[in-house]
Amino acid sequence: MQLEIHVLQSFPPANLNRDENGMPKSTVFGGRSRARISSQCQKRAVRKFYQDYAELNPEQFADRSRNWLPELKKLLVEQGIDEEKAAIAARLALVEGLKLTLDDKGKANTIVFLGRTEIAAIATILVNNWSVIESGLTEDPPALPKKDPNIAKVIEKALVETGKPGDVALFGRMMASLPTVNVDASVQMAHAISVNMLQQEFDFFTAVDDLSDTSDLDTEDSSAGKGADHLGETGYNSSTYYRFTVVDTQQLEKNLGSKEHLSDITQAFAEAFVQAIPTGHQNGFAAHSLPAAVMVVVRNGQPVSLVDAFEHPVAPGKDPYSRDKSTKHQSLLENAVMRLDNHWADLCKMYGYKSVVFKGIVTREQLAQQIKHLKDDEKPTVEDLLKDAIAAAFPEGE
Repeated sequence: MQLEIHVLQSFPPANLNRDENGMPKSTVFGGRSRARISSQCQKRAVRKFYQDYAELNPEQFADRSRNWLPELKKLLVEQGIDEEKAAIAARLALVEGLKLTLDDKGKANTIVFLGRTEIAAIATILVNNWSVIESGLTEDPPALPKKDPNIAKVIEKALVETGKPGDVALFGRMMASLPTVNVDASVQMAHAISVNMLQQEFDFFTAVDDLSDTSDLDTEDSSAGKGADHLGETGYNSSTYYRFTVVDTQQLEKNLGSKEHLSDITQAFAEAFVQAIPTGHQNGFAAHSLPAAVMVVVRNGQPVSLVDAFEHPVAPGKDPYSRDKSTKHQSLLENAVMRLDNHWADLCKMYGYKSVVFKGIVTREQLAQQIKHLKDDEKPTVEDLLKDAIAAAFPEGE
């Protein structure tokens, strides 16, 4: 089963996701420049949102880090292991067990995505086998036991055979050093693109030294009396985005290893995707706008993006793709919602409804009149929409 979420969301002037030059990311779609927010940027915002706000057990959370050595060492010390020996054992577990390369400070050469339960499981393995591990710490060089038991293999087996925490089950994991612990993601997420044509702008800003003495202009200091002590500029734009993601519920169940938390994790992810906002340049722009329209589809088979509704850029005014000839001036968002509704109808007419198990949409009240084809599928709130979608995706209450 595939659970799709389609979102229309406007942002005022913002630079939520910038490139290597500090400019808001962009792309070309339909032959026109569009604003863009990368999937990576959205995924981090989603992960942080549900870690902070969702009612999930922290055991479902994971972290991306190069600094796992101090975390593992800390867990060992908490179990009564000598601090110096704990540091050596933790390094050996990461180097031999996870096949990581660590520098002199204990940092891995690559970021590793591990669940909090997974790093705790590694610590438990070391503690439970401490009597045989401790003897190997005095060898030159120190090493983990290779038999009775082979600790590195025990660690690998634990990561492979146990169910994955929600974070890893959703977003997947790729470890080149230990491919056996790789996890196929159950979430696919599109780069968000603006439905309107991009109009990139620049904010020229200055900073004034509050403690400078500008009262005495008779000085050789050429900067005295100037109005600013720092000049700069920041790129930004104001755009309405189409965002799309899909959860493969069967892959998610496989990754979790059971149905126990399946619906709860899907619910938390869906709520976070709708509400999470990237943090880029927020102190300077405060672009905290919630979506104007949210549509959820549950279907069997291949997921379907509705991005082609915006292949021709949307603009305020009379939309050339409007099927209501009496329609005159409309806002950009009104035209975008109308396009989404029409495109859905076009796809259903062309391909049929067979794969669709559930569909629902909710919009701000002022936009509801743009909904024609999905009128019978309107929901009063986002909460109701997601609740009904989750019930359709997991009919047995999993």
